[in-house]
Amino acid sequence: MKRFYILLVTIAVFGTMMLPFYVNADKRVSDAQPQNRPDAAPDEYFVAFRDSLTENDKASVRAIGARINGEFPEVRALAVKVRNEQQLNALQRNPRVEYVEAVPMRYKMGLSTTQLAPTASNGLYGLLTTKSTTVHGRNVTGVGINVGIGDTSLDYNHPDIVLNYKGGIDTVGTGDSDPINDDGETHGTHVAGTILGVNNTQGVYGVAYSANLYHARVLGPNGGSTTDIMEGVRHLVEVRGCKIINLSLGGGLKSRTEENFYKEMRNKGALVVAATGNDGATRVSYPAAYAVNIAVGAVDKNNAIASFSNQGSAIDVVAPGVGVLSSVPRGQGSESSVTNGTASYTSFGMEFAGKTAGTTGILVDCKLGQVGEFPASVAGNIALIQRGTIDFATKVTNAMNAGATAAIIYNNAAGDFTGTLGAAGNWIPAVSVSDATGAALKGNVGTSATVVDGASDWDYYDGTSMATPHTAGVLALIWSANPGLSHTTVESHLFTTATDLGAAGFDNTYGRGIVNADAAVAKTGK
Repeated sequence: MKRFYILLVTIAVFGTMMLPFYVNADKRVSDAQPQNRPDAAPDEYFVAFRDSLTENDKASVRAIGARINGEFPEVRALAVKVRNEQQLNALQRNPRVEYVEAVPMRYKMGLSTTQLAPTASNGLYGLLTTKSTTVHGRNVTGVGINVGIGDTSLDYNHPDIVLNYKGGIDTVGTGDSDPINDDGETHGTHVAGTILGVNNTQGVYGVAYSANLYHARVLGPNGGSTTDIMEGVRHLVEVRGCKIINLSLGGGLKSRTEENFYKEMRNKGALVVAATGNDGATRVSYPAAYAVNIAVGAVDKNNAIASFSNQGSAIDVVAPGVGVLSSVPRGQGSESSVTNGTASYTSFGMEFAGKTAGTTGILVDCKLGQVGEFPASVAGNIALIQRGTIDFATKVTNAMNAGATAAIIYNNAAGDFTGTLGAAGNWIPAVSVSDATGAALKGNVGTSATVVDGASDWDYYDGTSMATPHTAGVLALIWSANPGLSHTTVESHLFTTATDLGAAGFDNTYGRGIVNADAAVAKTGK
């Protein structure tokens, strides 16, 4: 099962102010219209005070009946929840207040018994294209470096996470100080596995597989307020001592308070790595777009820019972000295949589709899966459907109505793809395959095939959210090679050694190029 996390950008208005709202930098491809999400936390504002933040300033906020949701003395600001426009106006009229701005929202942009070895054709190719495996051969693996992740909840008991996990916090809503997976979210666990999945006998391993993991749950199922994210990042930097912060999340609106906050985190010696976003846009999302942070775009296994990866002058580097295999909360991943005759083909289970240890039937060509395109013979058999025209959920619903026991959807463009049925339900097994596999199966219509889609602790995802942790991991390798380096020197090593892609020198598509762990670590003398 391969997931593609899409950054969504919308604008909501409260009074006369635009309200930012931030998302995970990624969600599985649906072939349907994206749902709009607000850009800002409802009725919540950053209020920055002149000179310093005092107890009298906090008292003045409470005096008008507003609620303080967060305190950020580093940037002389409070996060304030208002009940009405009168309270907002009172804040704006306060002579001690320098400015008031909306609080942005951000959103998430058989391995159990053996460990997969990286190859150019599997989901661990990123360890090769970033040259991380070369560095591992020199015994540089991230030892002693604290890496912080701000994301959705984490399954820290996962076999590829548990040995490196050192502690965390939950800042979402009231928060319970425990980032354990409790909301069905898989994103944070996938990000963690890519950075520092344990090098053991199971599953996968990460770029800096000996680093220490501290995790802040800052996003819920519906995204997260910048207030929650900043609280989590501050905890990771100031309390846990993390040198590197991974933020595979983003949104569309800029925040002066947020930008100043990340400047302060950098002043404290931390490097914040963030995803450019997955809109296929020509501008980078926030907080990646702040010059003080490291903005990461996504490339595929051939080092070609991913079609979804946001580009623009704010991009710094790129890293692998297409078809990345990593850990997910136990039992929430997928291991899938399609067998036809003696041939076995790679497939990806669609999100929410039914699981099967093996569904066998005759392949029946059902064209685009529209009503009227299902022969009567598909009843009790496998529907072979081409991608396009209508969304995946409608295709599979039509297949179910025609009596199919499983569905295979093949790409209408080159390569593999991933898909979602949109929501949980009583779905039949449904998998996606490449255009080439689809052509081979179509040539064998009328013969028997078997669809497998079993539950797994690992899964394949796409997104700039997957590229960002590759970069965070390389930073951990650089720092572990020489822990005495300053954060500015570590960043310089990352930037000056990136392998140039695209137009010569810096460009708005690839930035400085793909991160190169081998060359960067070599600059430390290792």
